[in-house]
Amino acid sequence: MKARLKSKLNLEKRTPLQDVIPLQTPFLLYLDPSSACNFRCQFCPTGHKDLIDKSGYRRGPMSLDLFEKTIQDLSEFNQPLKVLRMNKVGEPFLNKNLSQMVALAKRSGSVEFIDLTTNGSLFSPERLSRLLEAGLDRLNISLEGMNREQYRQYAKVDFDFDKFVKNVKWLYSNKGNCEVTIKIPGNYINDDQKEEFLNTFGNYCDRIFIEDIAPIWPSFDIEAHSDITIGKLKGQYEQSVHPKGICSYIFYSAVINSDGSVSACCPDWAQKLIVGNVKTESLKNIWHSSKMNNLRRQHLEGKRHANNTCSVCGHLSYCQVDNIDPFRELLLNKFITYEKECLA
Repeated sequence: MKARLKSKLNLEKRTPLQDVIPLQTPFLLYLDPSSACNFRCQFCPTGHKDLIDKSGYRRGPMSLDLFEKTIQDLSEFNQPLKVLRMNKVGEPFLNKNLSQMVALAKRSGSVEFIDLTTNGSLFSPERLSRLLEAGLDRLNISLEGMNREQYRQYAKVDFDFDKFVKNVKWLYSNKGNCEVTIKIPGNYINDDQKEEFLNTFGNYCDRIFIEDIAPIWPSFDIEAHSDITIGKLKGQYEQSVHPKGICSYIFYSAVINSDGSVSACCPDWAQKLIVGNVKTESLKNIWHSSKMNNLRRQHLEGKRHANNTCSVCGHLSYCQVDNIDPFRELLLNKFITYEKECLA
């Protein structure tokens, strides 16, 4: 097998957040090219129309004009983003301008690395060629089964799995400098299928990983909405699960939804933690805004559970590998000074 048995998450050489926050420039920006998805995965809120309708969030593609404005905003920061991650809750390939967006961001000089996660259902050599030519640095592919029947069961779609495999092989043969990662939920497949997964894709990607589904979405009970049982001891990246009081995401990442609204964190699927909108505000101002800082202070002061969204979020324990809880008092003192500078 050519691929490394390794998740897409880079655990090596991570910057100790306690040494660098508050950040003048976010390390990571999630941007959702499309809030709509063509799958209805039961472990994801997007797969449940009743929940989406109740939340009231807009499902659709981001306009090219709005994307261009966002990239212009990045030039206001004092250094480039480390990572532009072009996905959140939807399927990026549903945006017809996806390749243009990647090319525009790549040319801007405001982004060091661009990646995205896709279900791969809309792959074709033509679309993949344009994306590779645009300069995408990494393409993460998420599987929902190892055959057509499992896709019907778990993603509620009729999926041509054999065609998908051919497209993945074409991608790997033509990827150039783009890194290709592939993962599948271990909750879906038995031991024989895990071996089949590695044998089928292990020579056609750079990283391959069997990843357990984790309860990352606030106010969404995966076990109640699917037939998946969540493990209590192991996280998404096979790390031990520990309760945490402070979300690290809100200190180093920002999230732009497809409609231009800015969420405080990526798991905010229902858009309950809106802190601004890039249609009318600059991203830099939003990053340093009172709304964003009030949320950060709430976490640093040990009051996360007073927040209706943050209090029911499993992302802290199951997915976040950074832990800044031991440095709470130190960071709170630094943050008080930072807040004064923002208001000056």
